[in-house]
Amino acid sequence: MSLQDSKSLIPAFGQQASHVFAPLQREIDRLFGEFGRGFEAFVVPSLDFSETAQGVELKLDVPGFKDSEIAITVDGDVLTIAGEKASETEDKSKTYRVVERRSGAFSRSITLPRAVDSDKLAASLANGVLTITAPKTAEAGGRTIAIQAPKAVEPA
Repeated sequence: MSLQDSKSLIPAFGQQASHVFAPLQREIDRLFGEFGRGFEAFVVPSLDFSETAQGVELKLDVPGFKDSEIAITVDGDVLTIAGEKASETEDKSKTYRVVERRSGAFSRSITLPRAVDSDKLAASLANGVLTITAPKTAEAGGRTIAIQAPKAVEPA
């Protein structure tokens, strides 16, 4: 077999192989696609944590959660947001083709800055976004320290 003949076999084998193994590839893709679905309940919601002139603001994406399914606690300077959504019962008279709506629990803990008054936390839930605000404490402004000029050393 010459070198030219071997080159011509590679494309033919590649085309034939993709045709022969196509059902197997589709099955592997399906298997890995379904494998990942079981872990969706453990996905942690996205969080934005920002500071304003007045205090701090946290926004957490919790679509489909009701306020009764979310708990917000503060222990020292650690703010914890936890939620749990029960799975809805499936209708046995239906044949489900795809089930992607998530259920399960999540928990996020954030260390609050010392300058935040955790006794005055406020939370609201609107359009699937949980917003938590906390004002800065009175001493959060800090103080300015003046830099002293070095004292002149007098000759001895």
